Amino acid sequence: MPEGLSLESFFSSSGLLSGLLARYEHRPSQAAMAKAVWQSYMDGVPLVVEAGTGTGKTFAYLIPALLSGRKTVVSTATKALQDQILDQDIPFLTRHFFPQARVCSLKGRKNYLCLRRFREFAHQPSFLNPHEAKLFGALHQWAAETKTGDRSELDWLPDHYQAWNEITAGAEQCLNQQCPHYGQCFVQKSRLQAAKADLLIVNHHLFFASLTMEDRGSGDFLSAFPAVIFDEAHHVEDVAGLFFGHQFSSWSVAELTRDVLRALAHAKVSADFRKNIASALEHLGRRTREAAKILSAAAGPLSMRQRLDLGAPTSPLPACAAALREALKNLGQLVQQQAGVSPLWESLEARCRALDWNLEQILGQEDPHLTHWYEVHNHPVGFTLRATPLDVAPILLEKLFHPKETVILTSATLATVESKRPSFHYIRERLGVPHEGRELQVPSPFAFEKQAALYIPKPFPFPHEPSFCQAMAREALKIMDKTQGRALFLFTSYRHMHETYRLLADQLPFLLLCQGEKPKRKLLSQFKEDTHSVLLATYSFWEGIDVPGHSLSCVLIDKLPFDVPNDPITASRVERLSQAGHNAFYRYQVPRAVLQLKQGFGRLIRSRQDKGVLVLFDTRVLTKPYGRIFLESLPAMPIVHRLDAIPEHLLSLKDLNSSNS
Repeated sequence: MPEGLSLESFFSSSGLLSGLLARYEHRPSQAAMAKAVWQSYMDGVPLVVEAGTGTGKTFAYLIPALLSGRKTVVSTATKALQDQILDQDIPFLTRHFFPQARVCSLKGRKNYLCLRRFREFAHQPSFLNPHEAKLFGALHQWAAETKTGDRSELDWLPDHYQAWNEITAGAEQCLNQQCPHYGQCFVQKSRLQAAKADLLIVNHHLFFASLTMEDRGSGDFLSAFPAVIFDEAHHVEDVAGLFFGHQFSSWSVAELTRDVLRALAHAKVSADFRKNIASALEHLGRRTREAAKILSAAAGPLSMRQRLDLGAPTSPLPACAAALREALKNLGQLVQQQAGVSPLWESLEARCRALDWNLEQILGQEDPHLTHWYEVHNHPVGFTLRATPLDVAPILLEKLFHPKETVILTSATLATVESKRPSFHYIRERLGVPHEGRELQVPSPFAFEKQAALYIPKPFPFPHEPSFCQAMAREALKIMDKTQGRALFLFTSYRHMHETYRLLADQLPFLLLCQGEKPKRKLLSQFKEDTHSVLLATYSFWEGIDVPGHSLSCVLIDKLPFDVPNDPITASRVERLSQAGHNAFYRYQVPRAVLQLKQGFGRLIRSRQDKGVLVLFDTRVLTKPYGRIFLESLPAMPIVHRLDAIPEHLLSLKDLNSSNS
């Protein structure tokens, strides 16, 4: 611990933070969380902590982590939180209290320039369009000057610059120590720097990708960090499931094809070999397109995630998949002829084997702990096959909780309600938190009973009734007339969002924004700048959106955010719980929806000065037995059922403090 510093010296009412932060407010909940985090570092007992909005949870875990002197990984779900930690919180703490602390962020491989692939591409470039070709000159100059190879330096490069994929290397494309540029490799430099850090900031995807690579003997930088803190920990189950299963995609095949052709362009081989490779690639492409066509037809027009059913006697997929595997093996055998010539050809042969193995694991469907599913996409046409663990808890217990000395899981939404009391049973069960793990719920410092109200109009059609969207649009117009816009309308489906947008477009006298019409960052910028605007959005806007002040005074939610019941992962987990004799609806589906609803509500009140109304159009919350679980899980606030019963000060543009004075 740095000399003269203690946990108490930071978080008391007259502590170090109060003397340096202009608007610092002593929050007992923040101090309680920091104490619990510190105790977890001292005794190595895992901690699950829900910290209500406004707690200041980031400082509550960063300061104990830095005080402990223990090398720590902080993993977040969103880039917004990563940026906040790196750009705001860490500079403040290192400048004033921890000047010797080595803090580093680490990104996925695709964020870094690959020198080998860049030089190969520059030798014979190909571009999606003339605009991309024009930008390559500036990109070429940057590549010669950059010290980090990090794409974030290129604020002028479009998000969808296709050529970037050609000059980066995923794990399967990297030649590691056999690469001629290994000594200058930006990825390796970033990992060496990360290994030396006291505090490493990553995201959940990179954390679990690295954890699975360690398990396969392909990397070990995470093992240097005995402590890990998961912020936004309610996402851990879904992200971990992606990496502890199997995946095969048409894009992986397309990427392999491009890399084989690129290697062939620089190889000294016979004309017969070139001809055979070209034939094998054409055959592989044809089989891949056939599989995409079959899967697309089976998925139907909605293109939703679907179960992978290979048992149907009339399905053409098994035969097509067998032919696809045969095409991969044929290509691999040809590539193997050059494997002794260079590491690149060895890498390509290994990728053929890996793709074939993943496809075999998915199609075999022999592991009862996995659920098998697929999704198709139209732009560009393609598909992904997946085998996802039904339960990641035993995997996390073995690979995370047992080897790590300290594991902390935190979020604003981790607890649900059981027997009218807060409970962490759901999140502990889903993530495999050991029995000895502690839990803590610290309340938000906000006065929700004065700052917010919940409006549930009744009588009102149920979400499944044909008149639901029309009734919702009519009521929303009345509400937004009172709030003068300033509303975020959150939907559980694109169908509801687009239908409501159509109904409101010609009726609403305010700027109406809809997800999908512009990039997310641009939509949020317009929403914040135009105080009276209204934004319609789906799940990607339910969390990570911070709009304090007058621009957001009303959050409207179409219905309770249950997962689609026929989603393959949801359906399989429900079936497994039911077969074990559990009530899957109350044990899995309701708690999951409760956490999502709490996230949606969390968009409304972001400071002590904020005020507003949460509108829920789903009256099942009043009529169904499970409804009370949702209501009791939200912060205590007035619940009204008539528009004229909403407290007037919540709708006014006057400041909350003046309206309560």
